[in-house]
Amino acid sequence: MKNFTFCYLFFFISVLSFAQNNHTHISIEKKESKKKVEVFAVNSSSTDYELFLKINATGFRKIANNTFTKVIPANSKVQMVTLLKISEVNNISFGMIVSEIEQEKQANAITFTFAEDKKNKPVILFVKDYCDLCENTIKLFSDNNIIHTIYNIDEDLEYYQKVQQELLNRKNDKTSLVPIIEIEDSIYNRLTDRNKLIQALKNHY
Repeated sequence: MKNFTFCYLFFFISVLSFAQNNHTHISIEKKESKKKVEVFAVNSSSTDYELFLKINATGFRKIANNTFTKVIPANSKVQMVTLLKISEVNNISFGMIVSEIEQEKQANAITFTFAEDKKNKPVILFVKDYCDLCENTIKLFSDNNIIHTIYNIDEDLEYYQKVQQELLNRKNDKTSLVPIIEIEDSIYNRLTDRNKLIQALKNHY
């Protein structure tokens, strides 16, 4: 049994070593600042994928060497992890395994018609776990080929604080109900149901 486990792990590590950010539709992007590196997965296709990402890093906090698994919806950019630097000398490499997810028709799917000439507007979604409206909002943008960036506020408090501060800066209260959508220069934070979501979309599409 031990020999089998060792062989499996060796094979798994070998697969990762050859899967360095070379998928046809899934790519890894980094956004670097003085103190941290944000890692994003970008899906350039019209198909949902599940991504298993192994990060090999030096010069960062221990979490940098963890593995991360997330669904990367079609035409989306998903924040995978934020790595905090502990040394000026640092290095990052990635290994990934990508698998296609079968599309399932959702009973709660949101219907909205986007104007073709307005589909290139930048969209940022702030979502959280166990949020049906969040999932259906992501699916709406994915199904309509709207490029969007997704931040899960359950996984990184920094993004939740960021959007709260932005709401305060705009002389709004900081009550944040997800999904929170930023389209162009507008932020919508009280989308309690699909009707309010559609009404917000009508302002831009």
